[in-house]
Amino acid sequence: MAIRDRLRGVASLIALSSSYARRRPAAVLPALRMALHVGVRARDAPVLRPDATLLASLPDITPVCSLVSDTHLVIARRSPCELEHEPEQWPWGAMPSSDELEHGVRRLLDHLARHAPRTVVWCGDEVDTGDPAEWRAWSAAVHAVPGLAHRLVPGNHDICFNRPFDQDYDLARRALRERAYQQHAGRLAEFPVVDTIVGDAGTVTVVLLDSCRHRSTHVLSNAVGAFGDDQLAELARQLDRARGPVLCVAHHHVWRDKTFVQPEDWYNVAIDADRLVAILDAYRARHARNHVMICHGHRHVQTAGIVGDAVAVVGMPSSTLGDKGDTGRLDGIMRYGVAGLRRDGTWAVAMQDVGPLMIANDDDTDRTDSRATWRTAVTRPRP
Repeated sequence: MAIRDRLRGVASLIALSSSYARRRPAAVLPALRMALHVGVRARDAPVLRPDATLLASLPDITPVCSLVSDTHLVIARRSPCELEHEPEQWPWGAMPSSDELEHGVRRLLDHLARHAPRTVVWCGDEVDTGDPAEWRAWSAAVHAVPGLAHRLVPGNHDICFNRPFDQDYDLARRALRERAYQQHAGRLAEFPVVDTIVGDAGTVTVVLLDSCRHRSTHVLSNAVGAFGDDQLAELARQLDRARGPVLCVAHHHVWRDKTFVQPEDWYNVAIDADRLVAILDAYRARHARNHVMICHGHRHVQTAGIVGDAVAVVGMPSSTLGDKGDTGRLDGIMRYGVAGLRRDGTWAVAMQDVGPLMIANDDDTDRTDSRATWRTAVTRPRP
């Protein structure tokens, strides 16, 4: 990684920290305590051991459900905040508009309805800032493709998001974002949601988790994840009565790299991920057929590996903005995943390319675009 890239992350962290301190000096000490707590807990997260075999082709699995992640729909005349703040992540000159993102979701769901399971599990960050207008755009895109069953988990952009240099000390803005989420996606108090899907793969338990329990007041803690004691205790109780394959879906990472290269790497992980993995490991050990996989979004990087003793993990790229891969730069290719079981009962995900988000016309035909690289290789964690 170039020195300037390393310094850019440090410089951004210093600038944001300074703004937080200037606007509310009394909040500095509690914020430092929080940062220390997050840093210590993040180091307890399991280290991901790469396993590219978790990414399969569609004929190799019996499909269970479809996976969509990080669509980041925005209000009119805006682009995703991450790209406004770091435009170098986007591969093309023009930033994606609200209309292009909404149309992209429609194209994605139309492709999915024709080629994949009609149960669609969304891995969070359905919208970009939690604004009610973004949710209305999401709802319009979803209802434009009938016949699909949607299940959602919240992402940090849906619930926790504060723009750079904005604060939410009294959590009033979070309350508005939670209200908008619940109007379109279901009650947050219901998590964990434990359900079953019965199909060609047999009976499968699907667990949906809210990893946004950390109550962020500033952009520095926007991306911090937490499941919370009550949710994890209820999950353990629910799994006591379950048997067979389990698919667990959350937004935040439940793993870390062996080393932290950039400051923000500390804040991508759910800080109690170690407890979640311990619960799932215990379930996996109870019976040979209790195969477990966690699917998540968040960092827009396609990743696959094992955590704990035997828990599979697949990280999803953004279904609209693309995959960052090893470069840290999005490729602009829309994708969704199909989670399914192999003949031996183990989990895998088949990624499905839909095409570039930015197209010259409304033709839904899949096509290669010379401006972006279509990647299918797994991104490996940093050593």
